[in-house]
Amino acid sequence: MANATLIGVNTVTEKQVMESETPEATRTHVPLPHGTFIDLLKKMLQVHEWNITASTYGFNESVIGEAKHPAARLFGIYHIEKDGMPTGMEYVRALGFRNSHDKRLPAGIVMGLQIMVCSNLDFYGESKVQHKHTVNMMPQLSARLFEMLGNMDQVFSNHSAQLETYKERDISDTETHDIIVRGADSGVYPWTFGERILKEYRNPRHEEFKDRNVWGLYNATTETLKDRNVTYLPNSTQKLHKLLGEVCLN
Repeated sequence: MANATLIGVNTVTEKQVMESETPEATRTHVPLPHGTFIDLLKKMLQVHEWNITASTYGFNESVIGEAKHPAARLFGIYHIEKDGMPTGMEYVRALGFRNSHDKRLPAGIVMGLQIMVCSNLDFYGESKVQHKHTVNMMPQLSARLFEMLGNMDQVFSNHSAQLETYKERDISDTETHDIIVRGADSGVYPWTFGERILKEYRNPRHEEFKDRNVWGLYNATTETLKDRNVTYLPNSTQKLHKLLGEVCLN
């Protein structure tokens, strides 16, 4: 299932983001106000006809100069949807973003079905753009974001098509066991997860995943992987899609 994760932050409101202070610029570092950043994101999403259905914001403090700034780093996630694109529990689209005033990381945006934005600087998604805080930052970041959003219709359509192939590919019990073993062998998950995945596949907690096909196994796997350390999830998900894609070709 699609997932969007924001971890390791102090959750704040959009009002707090808009009212947060921005340090003075220097010759080589021009901080981008957090409010200006999210205004840009919203404007670009609107231009490309994406609607924000849910939002989460978080701050991390950092030392700038000799003082602590509670809003030095901004992290956030938007759930987004668009007319004509499949929606629902199976097809959550997400945009993750971050910005900082302490020179530790550039302003950046990621989009995809599997999004992770973490205060330890782990920043993952299927598509990604970022830019350092320089004098020419805004026009260049805007251009890169505009291009990325312009391509996302096709990227998301490809994801949807891939998930549909999972639903169409039936698998036998023998094949299911083989795929679970291959998942452990290829590093999708530790060996200890295999039995739990098989149990979830045979008795799924969600009725819509009861069919004996690749889609059911995919969701049994992702449901089980929720209990794993979140920092492993992006890599696990990529490997899982690669494995199941190979299965669907046979």
